[in-house]
Amino acid sequence: MVHSTSLQTGGVAKSTHDLSEAFFNLGISSQTSEKTNPEVSGGVIIAHGLWQWPGVSAYNNWKKKQIPYIIFPHGMLDPWFKKAYPLKHIKKQLYWWWKQGKILEHAHAVCFTTEEERKLAQKTFWPYRCREIVTGLGVGDPPGNDRNQVSNFNTKFPQTRGKKFLLYMGRIHPKKGLDLLLKAFARQKNTNDLLVIAAPISEDDAFYKTLRKDFKHIEKQVLWTDMLEGDLKWGALRAADCLILPSHQENYGMVVAEACSVGTPVLISNKVNLYHEILEYDAGMVEDNTQRGIDQLVDHWVRGSTQGKSQNARKCFRDKLHISKTAEKIIGLFEEATSSTDS
Repeated sequence: MVHSTSLQTGGVAKSTHDLSEAFFNLGISSQTSEKTNPEVSGGVIIAHGLWQWPGVSAYNNWKKKQIPYIIFPHGMLDPWFKKAYPLKHIKKQLYWWWKQGKILEHAHAVCFTTEEERKLAQKTFWPYRCREIVTGLGVGDPPGNDRNQVSNFNTKFPQTRGKKFLLYMGRIHPKKGLDLLLKAFARQKNTNDLLVIAAPISEDDAFYKTLRKDFKHIEKQVLWTDMLEGDLKWGALRAADCLILPSHQENYGMVVAEACSVGTPVLISNKVNLYHEILEYDAGMVEDNTQRGIDQLVDHWVRGSTQGKSQNARKCFRDKLHISKTAEKIIGLFEEATSSTDS
């Protein structure tokens, strides 16, 4: 169960799609529902996200029919939101006392994508009682023909042909640190450098308009592509010199896993919860989510410090970030949950 399957809504929808595909590849049938209160007759329910109907529906099915359920918070217990939106946090704490806390407490498991996410989740709402399991997340093998994808991307955006470019791929939102990235790029870029921002664009969005206005002086070296999908997306990931994600809060960072899957090194802030894995495998660089930190990330790229890390990125993907490993762990939880229900 997921609130929305639209990929424009971000990583939750993408991870739901990838998990379903991984289950299918392992011989497990599953159905994804974005309808409120769908009919459920058996099996195990996975509720993606908090504060919406999927968790409530899963909890109600457990109470009425004893159908076990698993919760994926997808970073929605990160204390960053508590600091960034204190009034919303008060409302959520009230809802936690009324319902959300019970939903987690009675789940067969609450699944975290990283150990970092699990630790951070404990500091946000009270009381906090649940069975924590770190299952990981990840993506599947990169699709398609790499040469064709790069060629398609270069044809669509000819200004990237033959250029060394830095790629940002994600949403246009203050928590993503795009203002810090643009400022760092403006300070340190060389004449032939290019920053590609692959993000869904809304011309009415105030933050987007502010960024375009504030960095108009470098607009010839910044390419705003709008959202990229399919071969264009994978072509961008393959053609990029590095991927950069300067976020102030990032529960997992699906695009980091996707970049590693094609051997593109990553430059990320230490608020992207995958940063331990990136450091462990030397698959890129990690710095603070401050202006100084993002300046350092861009400096690493300008100086070519990530050269030679492509194979490290691929190994990190194979060992830690492949979705099949997560699917296997969740199937184990399914078997455990159903056997305890039968007994």
